[in-house]
Amino acid sequence: MKVKIGQPQSWKRVLQFEVPKEDVDVVYNEKIITYKKKISLPGFRQGKVPLHLIKSRFGKGVFAETVEDLVQKNFEAACKEHGISPVSKGSISDLKGEEGTDVSFTIETEIDPPIEIKGYDKLMVKVSPGTIKDDDVEKAIEDLRERNAEFTDVDRPAQKGDFLTMEYTRVIIDDEERKDFKNPTYPIELGKGQLKDFDKGLIGRGTGEVVEIAVKFPKDFSSEQLAGKKGVFFVKIMKVAEKNLPELNEAFLKKMGDFPTLDGLKEQVRKDLESREAERAKNEAYNGAIDSLIRNNPFDVPPSRVEEYIDGLIEEMSRYRRVNEPPPRREEVAEKYRDSAVRALKRLRIVDFIATREKIKAAQEEVDGEIEKIAKMYNQPFDQVKQTFRQNGAANRIRADIRERKTLDFLIGEYVPAA
Repeated sequence: MKVKIGQPQSWKRVLQFEVPKEDVDVVYNEKIITYKKKISLPGFRQGKVPLHLIKSRFGKGVFAETVEDLVQKNFEAACKEHGISPVSKGSISDLKGEEGTDVSFTIETEIDPPIEIKGYDKLMVKVSPGTIKDDDVEKAIEDLRERNAEFTDVDRPAQKGDFLTMEYTRVIIDDEERKDFKNPTYPIELGKGQLKDFDKGLIGRGTGEVVEIAVKFPKDFSSEQLAGKKGVFFVKIMKVAEKNLPELNEAFLKKMGDFPTLDGLKEQVRKDLESREAERAKNEAYNGAIDSLIRNNPFDVPPSRVEEYIDGLIEEMSRYRRVNEPPPRREEVAEKYRDSAVRALKRLRIVDFIATREKIKAAQEEVDGEIEKIAKMYNQPFDQVKQTFRQNGAANRIRADIRERKTLDFLIGEYVPAA
């Protein structure tokens, strides 16, 4: 086998193969002999068919199998010899060869190009959490009241702040009637919707009424399939409910965690806010460090990696898409998230490079600690959960997450690798 390797892009390798006739004949003849042992023809017992009959009847098919084997085995051997680790399926072209001749072919494949990340030990990124103010605590208390509100059905026209249960009796989008719109799963709060025309059309209406509402979806509407379009909704109001916020009394404090006083609840809320702010600030520092390294260490990401990442996004969007939202279109997702995909993939490579260089790993006790938290959360025996996680690969994902977190902490000066 002869192979020439080209590198038209940092992420692309082009391998040109020439397999001499002698090597082709060896594989071809081995396959012919194997066929001879298995085949029977009229007038000949199994294994007794003459070779010339086998070649005349099955030679072309056997040669095609021979070429297929040669392509696969020579490609694998060349990759191993030259340290090529494909990240995409190889593309075969210029395949030439007949029985009794040399065989030549070209394979194009993609790789993760070699990288060298510099300056990661000189970053000046620090965690800078903001101060939690009294107003932040008060707002959080109000949010708790909102989440624990009770609802009472009312027999009056709907007003702002009410919650409406409703059904769509007819939906028209850009003059086309749509049958795929499902009724809202939960009551909607008047005054909080994205579509002001929708809220306006429902205010003042009561239970049992059917309301015709014309809307214009904004260009930045959450559903890209509806953004910028016009719609007409025929809505039947099934129920109007009034929201009642709980008083800040002893019953409420007990429900929130059996706090003896309102000050005790506020103290806990402040601690929770400070913890979330610290986490937000740390993630901001992580992103700042990664962005700096991306700017100062340019490298390419193979297109197949990006496409695979986008496929994963589409699968996730399809799994969690909202009611009435059409399936995501690949072209739109790719256009919107391609830059984010490239950044995420660069982040993975940068973290892996630094973790490898600095010998940053997850200790077994750290992995066990995370598994123990999950076991306690679901009230399951630790050993059972650990065994399950080993079998389904979750333990390796936990290990990878810990390695990434420690590496990011190293970048922002909050972790020092063991010597």
